[in-house]
Amino acid sequence: MDESDGSEVEDMEGGEETSSDEEGLEVSEEDMRSMALLQSELQKNPLQYDKHLEYLGLLRKWQLFETLESARESMSEWFPLSPPLWKNWIEDSVQSGKDNHFVRNLYDRAVEDYLSVSLWEEYLHFLHEHQDEFGILEMRSCYERAITNAGIHLSEGIKIWKACIRIEETHLATLIDEEQIEEAKEGVRRIYKRAFMVPLNNVEDLEVCYKSWEKNDSKDVLKECADALDKAKKLRSKRKEWEHTLDSGEGEADELLLSNYFSYIQAEEKMGNDPSRVQLLYERAVTSFPITAEIWNSYMRYIQRHLNVPSVVTKVCGRAVRNCPWVSVLWATAVRILDTASCEPGFRQEFWSTFLKFHLHIAPLLGAADFLEILLARCDSCRQQNLEPHELHETFQKMSAMMDEYYPNFVDRGLLLHSYWAECEASRLQDVEAGRAIWESLVSNKYSSIYEAWAGFIDFEKRFGSVDRCRALYNRSYHRRMDDAMHRYTLSHSWLRFERENGTSDLYFKALKKVEDYSTTIENYLAKQKSLAEDDDAEVGNKRRTLQGKKDTSEKRLKKEPGQRENAGMAIQHDDSRTVFVTNLAFSATESDIREKFSACGEVSGVRIIKSSYTGKPKGYAYVDFAMEESVMRATGLAGTQLLGRTINVQKSNPPTHRKKTSHSSTVSRRSDRSIIGTSSAQADSSKLESQPKHGADPGSTSLGFVPRAVRGTPSSSSPSEVPAPPLRTNEDFRAMLLDKK
Repeated sequence: MDESDGSEVEDMEGGEETSSDEEGLEVSEEDMRSMALLQSELQKNPLQYDKHLEYLGLLRKWQLFETLESARESMSEWFPLSPPLWKNWIEDSVQSGKDNHFVRNLYDRAVEDYLSVSLWEEYLHFLHEHQDEFGILEMRSCYERAITNAGIHLSEGIKIWKACIRIEETHLATLIDEEQIEEAKEGVRRIYKRAFMVPLNNVEDLEVCYKSWEKNDSKDVLKECADALDKAKKLRSKRKEWEHTLDSGEGEADELLLSNYFSYIQAEEKMGNDPSRVQLLYERAVTSFPITAEIWNSYMRYIQRHLNVPSVVTKVCGRAVRNCPWVSVLWATAVRILDTASCEPGFRQEFWSTFLKFHLHIAPLLGAADFLEILLARCDSCRQQNLEPHELHETFQKMSAMMDEYYPNFVDRGLLLHSYWAECEASRLQDVEAGRAIWESLVSNKYSSIYEAWAGFIDFEKRFGSVDRCRALYNRSYHRRMDDAMHRYTLSHSWLRFERENGTSDLYFKALKKVEDYSTTIENYLAKQKSLAEDDDAEVGNKRRTLQGKKDTSEKRLKKEPGQRENAGMAIQHDDSRTVFVTNLAFSATESDIREKFSACGEVSGVRIIKSSYTGKPKGYAYVDFAMEESVMRATGLAGTQLLGRTINVQKSNPPTHRKKTSHSSTVSRRSDRSIIGTSSAQADSSKLESQPKHGADPGSTSLGFVPRAVRGTPSSSSPSEVPAPPLRTNEDFRAMLLDKK
């Protein structure tokens, strides 16, 4: 979904586009079948960005403009379109004879999706060409928007200012009235002055044009502009190094460029209090990394802190979730940010309607805990809006129904949604019976064996109910079979404390009798668990010894067969450029669970769950291999999401370089990018040997007889006290010596 993807589509479409005289050609049967298949797939799941691109390419190839128009509208409903896609759309609209107002509407939509200086420049040029139709007022309104959005772009913003000046100078040339001419000249002069106050590259060209244009040679005006220009150049010099990191990083790895953007943003925040410049950097970053959730989340949080304007917040949040709809953190954060921006209820409802449109397709991509986080954010929002009691009740009811529909087997041990719901019913809506009914439905159905459900229900009754109700719940929970025997034991002791603090002595002893009876059962259970654990430890020890024996046997065999050492040390090689490293996995996560989680990012060619060599159990991390490198960037966007109840970390695979273990292996830092940061042990051994004088020799002499030649080097012959080194020996000499000893 980045600009490079759009460029590839542009090249593909442009290269295969038919000429006007081919318009009457019939579509080939192969392409017809392909288009029908793509259309069917997109109707089932419109969140397939690559399928959209392929479909648009085929339609444009055969110049099926009416269907192409509909397909583009459909794609724009689900995804922001990249600048090249918008340019293709505008170009086709002009060629097919669309009126200028339709084209202008496309430009208006295009500049809202991503920051593109070239698009703004083309937009202003289009208005300039049709100035008679649109008028100077509309053109001024447009170029003011262009200045706000792209005019402070340090490396390309000069294009916007030049386009604005051209519009005003053209308007000036059409005037006759002297008063209007003077007013128009002042307008041109005002744009020059504003441009000189902004740090821009190549502003010197604009300075030359201004001096040439200012015919009256007003020294005061020129001095005023020169002073502003000097200040702007100083601001530009402060940012020159950071701009260079972005320019030099264009051809580097994505991680480097992304890191440069974050560093530049942090530096810009420290330089001054101009949120618009920081916002523009974020816009440049998301244009380069449209599906990186990390930068979208950071952008939304910055907007919330510094530019908490409803219109701005709504646009940024909407674009963030449309670019990364599979990232639950973005949805939840956006819902809460809209509350802090004091957006009108209509804005909030519109945003939630967007989620309801997406949720049918993203629910299979999200874990239950991720989906629940979004629903909880919605509940928070509705609670803060002071809705009517029945509206708040319906909200919680709908959220619960959605969880049951998409994740019927999910068990929320934290009871985040239902406990929240019950609390709101009892405290905010003053309906304790409704809250009690929620808890009762939990402990009577799939949560009947869950300790947290019973403990939560008892706590609810302690605050809103009566002592008798609590006692009845303790008694019911005692006779339930819990998913963990220790949980029932904990509830029993809680019951005992409850009777001591709230009941009579008779009730206390009755509870004590039950607790003692169950304690005996628990002791037997724990003894059995301890015995099983000891057996497991013994089995692990046996496996370890067996593996060590196999290792010793293998080493002996390799010593006897030197020629096989190299082959024995070979391992399966994987392409790290198409692999991500996933950590903090649930130990119960299977290959199918991980494959399902990451399949939304692209075709998964393999999943490698790392397991202990001794126990054979997963260690909590894995490698996921993709068929395409583009999928890796999408996969890293899943960092911070949940899988089987645990928040996973995802990063591009960058394992340390493995080397054969020898007595002279060098030290490699785990944190470095395969760079050697230490001195090789061979060099250390050499320096140690060289620092110890030979017995009977001068302190400055060095014995190098048994130091490997690759390390020893050539001894200096200039020292008069140096002891002659023993003759050099080859491997054959040492072998002969050993055979003689035998």
